[in-house]
Amino acid sequence: MNLYRAVRRGTILRTLAGKEPFYWVDQQPGVLELGTKFAQWAVDATLLSESTTVLSVGLGDDVSFETDLINRFGCSVYGFDPTPASRQYITRNVTDPRFRTFAYAVADHDGALTFNLPPEASADLVNASAVADYGTGRSTVTTLPCLTLESARQLCNIETLDILKMDIEGAEYAVLEQALANNWLAGVSQVLVEFHHFLPGLAPAQTRQAITALQQAGFSIAWIGRTNHEYLFTRAVSARRS
Repeated sequence: MNLYRAVRRGTILRTLAGKEPFYWVDQQPGVLELGTKFAQWAVDATLLSESTTVLSVGLGDDVSFETDLINRFGCSVYGFDPTPASRQYITRNVTDPRFRTFAYAVADHDGALTFNLPPEASADLVNASAVADYGTGRSTVTTLPCLTLESARQLCNIETLDILKMDIEGAEYAVLEQALANNWLAGVSQVLVEFHHFLPGLAPAQTRQAITALQQAGFSIAWIGRTNHEYLFTRAVSARRS
């Protein structure tokens, strides 16, 4: 896995040039990959049960990971995504009562965000960003409502949050910084996040800083996806309750 990431898309060359963070990970026996090829994430399955609560921010048009968590482990999942394309997909595909969804983005404030569309030639036209500077001249997605991580948690009436998953197109940096500063991850044992330092206007240094902050909070890197952008961070139950 580490070697695959190193050679994929010239990652090792980009790393040497300072354009791509790269961390080596020792394979953890309890780590299990779930979801389809295009929405694949990993969790430490030894920490999962029917009592596990998951907050998944940024659903897009593939919830196979969340569905696998529910079907295989009985987890309760709360999903957030306000973008029109995602809402249409969710309406058609999410029916399990253990998977509740909300039409809000998660950001570093309560209120609203204006999302920018990626270029028309982009391979991914579903996931708009409120952070990336695409500079395409395309009209923006309508302004959409947003909540902080803590407000999202309160909306769901979550007492104990076990897993936080974020794929929010560059907004992860501000959300993580705010959450760590306010101790909002105090009950979380697993954080899954896609870092978007490859988007225009963002930088690898932001990812390195976020990873360092998570490590200082007691998290360790347990898995990195094949693209080198999706990360799983875990920490012991005793550490998360301190």
